Amino acid sequence: MPQIHINKYLLLGFWALVFLINTGPHWEIYSTPTELILTVGLITLLQFFVAFIAIKWLIPKTLDQGNNLWFLVGLLALVILATEVNVAFRYLYLEPTYAVSYERFLELYGDKSMRERMFSLWTLKYIFFTKIPLYLYPAVIWIANNFHQQQKNVLKLNEQKQKAELAALKNQLNPHFIFNTLNNLYALALKKSDQTPVVIEKLSHILDYVMYRCQSKFVALSDEIKLIQNYVDLEKIRYGDRIQIEFVHSCVGPVEIAPLILLTVVENACKHSTKEELGTSNVSINVKADSQLICLKVTNSKPQVVKPQPLNHEPIGLANMKKQLEMIYSDTFSLEVTDQKQFALELRIYNP
Repeated sequence: MPQIHINKYLLLGFWALVFLINTGPHWEIYSTPTELILTVGLITLLQFFVAFIAIKWLIPKTLDQGNNLWFLVGLLALVILATEVNVAFRYLYLEPTYAVSYERFLELYGDKSMRERMFSLWTLKYIFFTKIPLYLYPAVIWIANNFHQQQKNVLKLNEQKQKAELAALKNQLNPHFIFNTLNNLYALALKKSDQTPVVIEKLSHILDYVMYRCQSKFVALSDEIKLIQNYVDLEKIRYGDRIQIEFVHSCVGPVEIAPLILLTVVENACKHSTKEELGTSNVSINVKADSQLICLKVTNSKPQVVKPQPLNHEPIGLANMKKQLEMIYSDTFSLEVTDQKQFALELRIYNP
């Protein structure tokens, strides 16, 4: 259970308010301020006892372990114990000391001994009809507040965990892509190719975007499209005639999307279509979006000779993308994957 740190001043204020409620509007019935403090203070102290034991011991030992019945039994036992202490204190001290205040009570029950008052049917009625609500209402409020604070802490921890996971998933740009691009850049530089400045520019845009410009939960889809275009251009330079990439996109109005999701799909398509392919691989990318729907369709050819994969094998990039989608979009997306003569993926994200 997460630790709850309660402001001590708020706690003191809460119990001061409970004391005032216990005093009631007819505080003048008490003969002296001392009687008021002793009588109401005892009730408030016993209420604190019930609430403190319930929260610090009873809930962790029973309710948190799934033993609901034992929690109720324990709570009832606390109320009975508090009532018996109250009855004993009244009998031994308050009634003899402040007999005028208890005149009416003594007329009705003054003949009962301390034993009869503490262990009788009268006591059970007294507990169930007057003391259970009195002793439990502060505990219920305190427990409810603790539960609320726990839920806030759990949500905060889950949010922090989710942010950490999302940060890890966002940093999944294949390092082999960067390494190979740098190698290609080195080769182009040696040849003094006109493509060298182009590669430098596009790679710098990609790195700048991935490292600095997509840290928000959502980014403009237009920026993601530019990222994919830069990626596609570099892949064409890298593979030359070995790959044919068609990239079509249409975006109506300002649309936002979680960063790097689309890039993950495109990266997987390029990587798996060219891997072990001796001929020309083909990749088709289609992005359509408006204020209601973002639709991504990607297909890629598969090599004629492919090494057998383990059963239920799923590419790491695709698995990471699913986790990211589930964390961000919950049930407002659909993902269809077809793996036959060619690999096809269709992602639909529904905007509220």
